[in-house]
Amino acid sequence: MARAHPTIAIGLPRFMPREPDGFAEFAISRGAGATAPRPVRVSRVLAAALKTIDGEEATLGLVRCLSAGTREWLLQKVAALFRPRQDWFEGDCTVCSARYDVALDLAELPAKPCGAGFPTVAVETSLGRRLFDAPNGFDEETLARSHVAGDPRRRLAGLCGLSDDAQAEAARFDLADLDRIDAALDEATPQPSERSATRCPSCGHATEAAIEPLSFAFPSEISLLREVHRIAAHYHWSEDAILSLPTRRRRQYLSIIGSERRRLQTARPR
Repeated sequence: MARAHPTIAIGLPRFMPREPDGFAEFAISRGAGATAPRPVRVSRVLAAALKTIDGEEATLGLVRCLSAGTREWLLQKVAALFRPRQDWFEGDCTVCSARYDVALDLAELPAKPCGAGFPTVAVETSLGRRLFDAPNGFDEETLARSHVAGDPRRRLAGLCGLSDDAQAEAARFDLADLDRIDAALDEATPQPSERSATRCPSCGHATEAAIEPLSFAFPSEISLLREVHRIAAHYHWSEDAILSLPTRRRRQYLSIIGSERRRLQTARPR
């Protein structure tokens, strides 16, 4: 069965970020902070932050056709552009619930490459040998919006199945079939690390911290607006003129404004 949106055979790709400026950062912040389902937010952030993926224009349609693992890996790489290396993050111990700090370099998180035959896998099921496409962003978004009860793996098997009757067959798969399909897709799909192993400083037990770039890595709209306000108040430039500045240049102006204010405060008679 021809899928409406087949998964592209791109595992852990080369990519080129967009030249960062205020407009790009606003698009990224809106995507990351939206109330839409997480897969939709990931699609918006990647399309806003990346210029090309494996030499192709990083359109919204392209990033939605990437495998779920590829998308998560790219999200971590994009997040690393906004955070310093070896930045500190907070986690909650899975044993004693105490909060602790952990140092992470998002750019250096490990990832398992795609398996043989990616993005298609063959699985021996109770209905015979069946082919499945690795789940992509379109599938993730469909599942996130779905309110159908039952095992989500069954719904995914129907979405990713390549037989002529994929949806009907998904309803007939037994639990062992779903286990085999899930394991085969996991093996074939790129798998970035989504958790960081560490030891809790409070109880001493081994624990893991979940890594969610959407919650901490990207600038918020209000922080960007504050930066625009500070520059506009000092130089009287328009919002569009300020947002069109490359991010590095905007930060340089903010540094100059801060230094000037500190100099004036120091020189003020007491």
